[in-house]
Amino acid sequence: MTDIRKINGQELENVAGGVEGFNYGNGWRTVKGLPSGYLAIRTAPSFAYENEIIHNGPKNGQLVQIVGEYVQGTGINGVPATYVRVYSPDFGITGLANAAFIG
Repeated sequence: MTDIRKINGQELENVAGGVEGFNYGNGWRTVKGLPSGYLAIRTAPSFAYENEIIHNGPKNGQLVQIVGEYVQGTGINGVPATYVRVYSPDFGITGLANAAFIG
């Protein structure tokens, strides 16, 4: 028989992939899985050049701090994507980043 145990918020977040509008607090996360090698930080939750605060932002393995809610937006070719407000200590900026690349 398998033992059942409660999971913590981080474990639940990992399983669920985030919940729109839920604030996970000021947790530190690692940038991961970027095919281009960098994370764009944006002013709005959509994949558009015009809303990029920084194009060549944090790289795979760098830390960002979650400082806001997860929100729904659009990714490449209009595909739905989830974004989260992050702070990058390496660049000293705050903005929205695609949550799929934050672990």
